[in-house]
Amino acid sequence: MAKEINKARGDALKQTVAAHPGMVLFVLAPAAIVFGLLWIVTNFWIALIVGVVAGGVALWKLLSD
Repeated sequence: MAKEINKARGDALKQTVAAHPGMVLFVLAPAAIVFGLLWIVTNFWIALIVGVVAGGVALWKLLSD
């Protein structure tokens, strides 16, 4: 049953992104700014690693029960 709930949340997430791409860009803009600042201050690879980890944690929190 938990897999059905996660599938439903995943489908809802996909539908929201498809219906409101501008809202998604507005929400992701601060992350892009932080990525750019990290890239400038440190280097690309550290910024990429931090971005992937932060994105994974956010996705996990969004789709977990």
